[in-house]
Amino acid sequence: MYILGHSAITASAANAADRDMDLRAAAALSLAPDLIDKPVHLLFPALVNGSGRSFAHSALGALGALAVLALLLARRPSLRRPLLLWACYLGHFLLDRMWEHDNPKIVLWPLLGPFPTQLPGVGPGDGAVLGYNLAGELIGLALILRLARLHRLYERPRLAAFLRTGRLS
Repeated sequence: MYILGHSAITASAANAADRDMDLRAAAALSLAPDLIDKPVHLLFPALVNGSGRSFAHSALGALGALAVLALLLARRPSLRRPLLLWACYLGHFLLDRMWEHDNPKIVLWPLLGPFPTQLPGVGPGDGAVLGYNLAGELIGLALILRLARLHRLYERPRLAAFLRTGRLS
């Protein structure tokens, strides 16, 4: 799944759980594994066997998620529902379907050896993967448009308030 799918689906779920949630934080945390792993893949492909899912999608990433949770809990007086924000980070793994194909080897890295290489027929050119990603992006776009319409974010003051606070009013 890509940017709209991860961020909008996660932010919408967070908003359903807590109407006063800072959706900027929810969206950012939903993208965190890719914001870490994609640059590693581009800059050091040999380090991760050419995989776009590596450290942040692994057990090491889960430890990182615990560190994120600790930071959120440390800021608890200023953050509402830190466990919900942590779930936004972990939700990335669910939307990436990390139980399929060779992904369990990535999730359990380094316990099961090195990161696997891209499997034939399981990459971005695979029809099922492409369809899933396209569906996620379309759902994400629909959710963004729905929230924008419901909360009249097409009005400049409302959009400015949302960008400043991350909250829908």
